[in-house]
Amino acid sequence: MRLLPALATAVLAFSLAPAASAQSSVNSNNWMSSLGSSDGELSSGLSQGLSSGSLSSNGSSLAETHQEFSRDYGSSLAAVGTTFGILDLFGTNADILTDMWKSEQDIYPFAIDESITEASLISRTPTAEAGRERWEVSSPSMGRNIGVDVLVGTGGPVVYFLEGIDSPETSNWISNGHVQEVFGDTDATVVIPSRGAGSMWQDWDNDDPKLGRYKWDTFVTEELAPIVEDEVSHNSKRGLIGLSMGASGAVMMANNNPGFFDGVAGISGCYSTTDSIGSGTIKLTVGNQGGDPNKMWSTQEAWERNDVVLNPEGLRGTQIYLSAANGEITDEEREFYADREITDQIAGSLLEAGSLKCTDNLSDSLTKAGIEHTPHYLGAGAHSWIMFGPQLQPAWDGIKQALQ
Repeated sequence: MRLLPALATAVLAFSLAPAASAQSSVNSNNWMSSLGSSDGELSSGLSQGLSSGSLSSNGSSLAETHQEFSRDYGSSLAAVGTTFGILDLFGTNADILTDMWKSEQDIYPFAIDESITEASLISRTPTAEAGRERWEVSSPSMGRNIGVDVLVGTGGPVVYFLEGIDSPETSNWISNGHVQEVFGDTDATVVIPSRGAGSMWQDWDNDDPKLGRYKWDTFVTEELAPIVEDEVSHNSKRGLIGLSMGASGAVMMANNNPGFFDGVAGISGCYSTTDSIGSGTIKLTVGNQGGDPNKMWSTQEAWERNDVVLNPEGLRGTQIYLSAANGEITDEEREFYADREITDQIAGSLLEAGSLKCTDNLSDSLTKAGIEHTPHYLGAGAHSWIMFGPQLQPAWDGIKQALQ
């Protein structure tokens, strides 16, 4: 299976600069690591055969060649389709994911404590930041205690957040200050569970050898929400906001629990589980963290049941906001990517182009079903925190009317 990284390199090289040539030396991984990761880096990515600017066209650097390429959304989509076509061709063989995308975290899997039989608040610890607390909540469904970041509000709605692929202990929304900036002057309580890397924020059919036991839908809706809503003052309204993996998970969770959330917002997500881009994104997201996507959903029926594009009815009556950009590298992102591997930039562009297609597909499905929603197509922007962060305010604006 070692030919796969070189093959993928050739595909992207062909897509980016047909007249150029590449010197391939595949010796690294982790290009998927910024599906909402800590600093937006897609480090060392699809293949380091594209490193060092060795691919050029007409005297331009590879970064400049790709920046020009990224302005053509159709070409970006073609490259996305080719990349996921490779995955479809070779299936979900673990060796492929290991060679090309794996970026495991040593803390997983967490030990399972079968003696935990009741969801309860274990601890509620203030942080140095006024109004922000760190909670520990016991989860019988997952057999462990879950860390949760909470910004305590003053009687408004409770807004739950779902993180991107690496789901760090302290959410990037908090560490980068976006939540405080957007929600600091509101009466809302913000709740962000942690350590769900590669989970899609779903209830998995089976425990995974690498990632352990995941029952995130059950945890959020049946275990966490009653505890939060008993501990803080609120108006009985709930919102759900996610980015990237968390956007996909948020919309699926809202769809699978009709009426539980009053508003849901997805930033740069993918909402089909069965089309090429949607299923490929899930397989790479789970595989990036060392997991087996077939442990999540073990039957074709389960994959189809969770496809929101095919089955959006659970969202009826929920205020919906969706956003994505087209993958074009902006001037600000040029600076961001300047001292990073070229594969970071390429992947950020292609991932966002894919997210826009996914978002458009869901919007079309909702429109055909007569389900009201607000799609927001941003134009230029790649799949990183340079783009994610500023999208929180419009996402909140897009659902807050239903939460008041």
